[in-house]
Amino acid sequence: MSRRTSPLIIVFTCIMLAFCAFLFWYVLTMNSLSFRLTDTRLSLETSQGRERKQQAEYNQVSLELPETRQALEALLPETEAAQAQVDALKAERKALREKKKALEEALPGSQPASVPEQPSESSDSQEGAAHE
Repeated sequence: MSRRTSPLIIVFTCIMLAFCAFLFWYVLTMNSLSFRLTDTRLSLETSQGRERKQQAEYNQVSLELPETRQALEALLPETEAAQAQVDALKAERKALREKKKALEEALPGSQPASVPEQPSESSDSQEGAAHE
């Protein structure tokens, strides 16, 4: 018995294969888009969390700024006095160097005073060994 396939069955089979291929592509695409959407949502939540943290830190600093400014202004006279003292000491040191230089020039024959010799540690250790 020879059976002949009808063209309608061939067309139906081709349409079903095309539909299955489309359905396969659609499921893969939707899965990929779902993953991207989840990743984007997580990234957005992370960014919003960072923004909230930065805003909270900014607000905290904004609240503390007047107090800090007042504390710094209270320290300003002390720092100015300390700077004036440093400047005065530098000027005094410069004047002393100039005076020393003038005195050295006034006494051309004199040499700078030599530092007295200190006993070396080796002689001290020899004396300590002799006493034992």
